[in-house]
Amino acid sequence: MMVDRPSSSSTLLTVASGQLFSTSLIPTSTGNATSIFDVDSSLTDPSISGAYIDEIYLRYTKDVNQYIDAKTALTGTYVQSNDGASSGTPGTVLTVTASNHNLKVGQSVFLDFTSGTATDAELVVTAITSTTFTVTAGNSLDTSGNVNIYNPIDICFYVVNTGVIISTNQFFPLFVVNVEATPANQEYSLTLKEKLPLINHPVPHAGANFSSNNNEVSPKMRGLMLPRGTALYAAVSGTVALTNGFYVNVQSGYY
Repeated sequence: MMVDRPSSSSTLLTVASGQLFSTSLIPTSTGNATSIFDVDSSLTDPSISGAYIDEIYLRYTKDVNQYIDAKTALTGTYVQSNDGASSGTPGTVLTVTASNHNLKVGQSVFLDFTSGTATDAELVVTAITSTTFTVTAGNSLDTSGNVNIYNPIDICFYVVNTGVIISTNQFFPLFVVNVEATPANQEYSLTLKEKLPLINHPVPHAGANFSSNNNEVSPKMRGLMLPRGTALYAAVSGTVALTNGFYVNVQSGYY
């Protein structure tokens, strides 16, 4: 593929979609998503056929060392004991109760305990229900109380096939990234995290394939192929805009 017009952009994203993604990925109004890259959506540049995006990476607006405070912490209650369900015997099983936590097993979450004697920490989710999640604490205690939860920031990316958006039905979700609110994710590459889709590139490339030893298929690339007349948008899950946003940086080229 010949990319003859290199392009890059950086856009500050703070806008929320207007509803939780657990309800729907579609923004509640046309203004509840931010344009992050435009492939001549107004159809004014006939020299453009389309664009190839080979990297999208996020940069948090601050430098933090405990947790990403992009949004107000979710509040909940917790119990830490031998079974995480009731007080009685000290243990490391810690169960948090919080509505709409939307956490998945294996994700990291920072817990800021505001009462009781549990120790603030970044912990990994080991089990979930719709209203609870379980982690393993670093020390054995018998305690309970209230907790602030810095759960992942969920960002949906959309393609829009018009220059003028008049309906939320014109937002077509491509994928959602779950940015864990930990210092390691202050810089977040959608390529390295394997969030961008695989592309069947017309030219084979040397090296190992994604998630394999190059033993089944030709090496793949990750990215997006967008035709002229489209634009890429993004929005954050929730009803309230981020207190501190992410710069969405797009590396691309027109052809």
